[in-house]
Amino acid sequence: MPNREHSLRLEVTHNLYVVTDTDAEEPDDSAPASNGFLWTNTERNQVNVMTGTSWGVVDTTVEIRTSAPDSVDVTAWDEIAEVSMHFTGDGPLMGSLITGDLDQLDLPETEGEQWWRFRFHARGRDVASAAGDQPTHPDGTPLEQHYIQIWPAPRAQETCYKTTDTTGVRSRASEN
Repeated sequence: MPNREHSLRLEVTHNLYVVTDTDAEEPDDSAPASNGFLWTNTERNQVNVMTGTSWGVVDTTVEIRTSAPDSVDVTAWDEIAEVSMHFTGDGPLMGSLITGDLDQLDLPETEGEQWWRFRFHARGRDVASAAGDQPTHPDGTPLEQHYIQIWPAPRAQETCYKTTDTTGVRSRASEN
């Protein structure tokens, strides 16, 4: 099966959107987002993706791959991190749990348990954060963009490739 790409406009509330399984538990809010970008629950079936946009939408491209990408493009993005996720329900769903505006991703069916690797990229979080209640360009296009690559892979530790935006720096500093 070839790689597939989807473009979504994801609903954001409270500076985040989720990637979650239908029966996932929320991440423990006493455990901080260690990288200022992603915050996962212990079961690894939900991740909160921290945004600069407080309320509104972010443009998101999702690439579902058959294998890991050959390289990581660190030049076009401010934040890049990846985590392993596992789904036993109908997930993954993406969007806002508060508004219920969730899009379902169609991952290839596999036999038995399957772990997936999610590589999250973000840019424009600082610009969206500074824009406050108007996190869009005059034409309505969101200031913030995300790119998510997904492929089947064994469970592995979280990996941060790039953590440079001020939104992430503030989040990491508030943990100390």
